[in-house]
Amino acid sequence: MRAEGLSDRKIATELGISKSSIRAMSAEPTVDPADRSDVARLAHQVWVDVADLAGERFVVEGDDIPSFERMAAHGIEPAFPASLGHADTTSREYVQMTTGERILVFSQSRWSGFPDQSVESGWDHRGSYLVHRCPGLEPGVCAESHTVIRPADLGLDDGVEIYGSGWIDRKPTAHQVWKLLTAAIEECFEVFDPSYPELELRRRPGTTLRYPIRAGRRDAATEVGRTPQS
Repeated sequence: MRAEGLSDRKIATELGISKSSIRAMSAEPTVDPADRSDVARLAHQVWVDVADLAGERFVVEGDDIPSFERMAAHGIEPAFPASLGHADTTSREYVQMTTGERILVFSQSRWSGFPDQSVESGWDHRGSYLVHRCPGLEPGVCAESHTVIRPADLGLDDGVEIYGSGWIDRKPTAHQVWKLLTAAIEECFEVFDPSYPELELRRRPGTTLRYPIRAGRRDAATEVGRTPQS
């Protein structure tokens, strides 16, 4: 029901139970440490089966780590030394459940851009996001096998990956750019995530609706930077 975009409240109404019961059902059960590997294997298989039933093989890895940690996991060299700071922007990763292929969305810069000692703040407020395709995660060493996915490959205009207030022309914030790119990726690659779009619309209203085509709400979506369709 979440895959159809229903919120906990709507699911509870349909099932005739309380909203708190829905949350209780979602709670992670206590697992004996000796059984953790089996639980992880079964959980992975559930994701594969559900994605297969939905006809969608890419699933969301998560938003729980910033860009600099995501880069380190793949062995991507940072653009500036850690002594000057970290790329603390939001990142996301998608996994193709059959092949292990991954798509990464991250930034080499902070939300405030790159280090710049010539300005009072110490940052130039000029940043951009990158989208990489990874054939398979090899912790710390697979960056050499990555290829770049350009905005045009996602149906977006060139330049939509740029953010920050340090440019001559007005640019969106880092989070707005992240939302635009992830929404475009999730449309193009038919990403499966049972918590969206309802959760995203509720907690992060902003630049573009998630899955506007499949949710039947393209007219309501804010098509920021999207290439006109012929």
